Amino acid sequence: MIRAFDEQFDITVLHAWGMTEMSPLGTVNTYKQKHLALSAEERDRIRLKQGRGIFGVEMKIIDGDGKALPHDGKAFGDLMVRGPWITSGYYRSEGGDALIDGWFPTGDVATIDPDGYMQITDRSKDVIKSGGEWISSIDLENIAVAHPAVAEAAVIGAAHPKWDERPLLVVIRKAGQEVSREDLIAFYQGKVAKWWIPDDVIFVDDLPHTATGKLSKLQLRERLRDYRFPGA
Repeated sequence: MIRAFDEQFDITVLHAWGMTEMSPLGTVNTYKQKHLALSAEERDRIRLKQGRGIFGVEMKIIDGDGKALPHDGKAFGDLMVRGPWITSGYYRSEGGDALIDGWFPTGDVATIDPDGYMQITDRSKDVIKSGGEWISSIDLENIAVAHPAVAEAAVIGAAHPKWDERPLLVVIRKAGQEVSREDLIAFYQGKVAKWWIPDDVIFVDDLPHTATGKLSKLQLRERLRDYRFPGA
């Protein structure tokens, strides 16, 4: 995010997104004229999104079969980009072909609304695929950490015999705070679709992180590779 001066709204936060492979800027979140009449709360909801593609950058989202999904702000799928300065390959072709039918797969899962605003909902490798539908682990984590007794939380997809994967919530309690599995599952009621709610909660003393301080879902999945849902 970049701090910028806005004559109408004073100091604001400019939300932008990009990747090294995009040289590097892909989107910038600026209001359209029609948004200036909205309430501050409504503008904030728009500002949370990564924004619209800059000149020369095209975006689309696709499902697991490569089919383009609608830009309705509800459907979410793998984010693909293309443009004249977006990479067409890697040095010495490391990692194989960089493009799929001329589009670069970003590794993100996103939505795009009718006005072209893109919002990243997860990483492709972290999204939970349950019964043929996708569940955003990031959305579930954001809800969990809003609980006053939760210090840190991670959500991963754990194997399930019927649904392939189901959400598993892993939580660190705040010092001196008590919260139960049932408390946290109930905390999700009314905030997400019922079938998004985690099937189980595990309490831990620590969560693995990368060298840059990000949660390491890779290490967490390895740590819990033998986990099985009760009764599944």
